[in-house]
Amino acid sequence: MTECNAQFKKTIRLKMYDAFEAAGFTRFRKEGVDWPLHDGFHAWVGLNTALYPDRVDITPNVGVHVVQIEKLCEFKGGKYPYKYDRRVATYAINIGTLDAVGDERAFAFGPQQSDAFIDAECKRLAHIYATAGLDYARSIASYEALLPLLQEYVDTLGGYPERVASCLYLMGRKREAREFVTDFLARHRDYFEGFAVPFLAKLDEEDLVQT
Repeated sequence: MTECNAQFKKTIRLKMYDAFEAAGFTRFRKEGVDWPLHDGFHAWVGLNTALYPDRVDITPNVGVHVVQIEKLCEFKGGKYPYKYDRRVATYAINIGTLDAVGDERAFAFGPQQSDAFIDAECKRLAHIYATAGLDYARSIASYEALLPLLQEYVDTLGGYPERVASCLYLMGRKREAREFVTDFLARHRDYFEGFAVPFLAKLDEEDLVQT
């Protein structure tokens, strides 16, 4: 019997990504898929994978990756630099919290399961993403829809303040972006300075060009 180890975990993940690719998702890395929507918005897929002595559990997350927002976050340097990565979510939730998915059973894989069962489970998850997952991603695939979701978590840090500022900027609300960044910098200088200083300098430069 196959052992439940790191290699088994990797095998399950690769089978998952194979199923997503077969369902029409774009496979941009060996272990990375998404679904381009429009104007730099991508439906994001996150498969948190936990290895236990007897099984591998998959916790599926869904959301959006917004290229323009994540590229602006690259302004961040200093102590906490940021590098663009297509695998990173701009915003995401556990797909199991969606009403359309609530009754689905959890995804758990063990060495005793047949290849046919594992393949069927991978296809089941890919189908959930291709239906309910894409519906959710499309529902938040605009700056207007995304902004309040990002704002809700801004005090947790973790990239949310940078994304709020970038979202405001991309919506053309540069004055609000400046006010937000200035205020947040005053309260969280150690965390935020690496982003705030170059971002405010960018706004200053654009203001000079316009005058």
